[in-house]
Amino acid sequence: MTSSENVITLNVGGTTYTTTRSTLSKETDTLLANIASGSLSDDEQVTVVTMPDGTLFVDRDGPLFAYILHFLRTDKLSLPEQFREIARLKDEADFYRLERFSTLLSAASSISPRPRTANGYATSGAETGGYITLGYRGTFAFGRDGQADVKFRKLHRILVCGRATLCREVFADTLNESRDPGGPDDGERYTSRLYLKHQCLERACDLMAEKGFKLVATCCSGANGLAAANHPILTSNMGNINQTELMNHRNCGDYEEQRWAHYTEYVFFREPQTGYITPSLREL
Repeated sequence: MTSSENVITLNVGGTTYTTTRSTLSKETDTLLANIASGSLSDDEQVTVVTMPDGTLFVDRDGPLFAYILHFLRTDKLSLPEQFREIARLKDEADFYRLERFSTLLSAASSISPRPRTANGYATSGAETGGYITLGYRGTFAFGRDGQADVKFRKLHRILVCGRATLCREVFADTLNESRDPGGPDDGERYTSRLYLKHQCLERACDLMAEKGFKLVATCCSGANGLAAANHPILTSNMGNINQTELMNHRNCGDYEEQRWAHYTEYVFFREPQTGYITPSLREL
């Protein structure tokens, strides 16, 4: 177990990081290794200030230091896709005298970015990002005489809207494409005509969660309530149907479902799997 003496807190340009001295010492003959061991030279002591609470302050780029710390922890370079600050990060690597890290940055700067689609999401990789909307028209069956207890919920069909390839990735064999058939090579086609082979909303939401999607928006329309006895639709001339017969018709099961019909949409989003990981020099 790591002792508390091995834990060290750094304040890099106003951003606080907590790590271990052994992590900072992964690369020898570096400024960070000297900070960890407490053997700073006179010149290094000018750039590293000890705060009253024991935190060591370094006046460098705070956010970029996260990539340096990740490299020391994993021995790999991991950068977001379309990362545009390699030159600045290389300056930080030179300041800390991290030669291997600087070499990996030079190699990464020559790597071409992965191809992207028109909507900005990468087409390669195990997972892509984007939006999927689940929509359904449902009804609620209430007890007689307008009782508040809901007996059951009935879904007629769960619609799936989004990029076809992304919908297939999430729902696989449970996706019914009979209304909008396409093949695996239909590109980045978007559709709103797909639906699921089952009517279990919870099952669909579980699949979305398992695939890393999060609910970001929802909307609902409907349901119509009871009309008063003097409502125009009840007092109008509707042939030979009197008001009592019409009210009996309204309270029947079929009309009950129509009256409480509603349409709901849930919008889910998953962040694109961005970034690339370059191998360490030991793996090359």
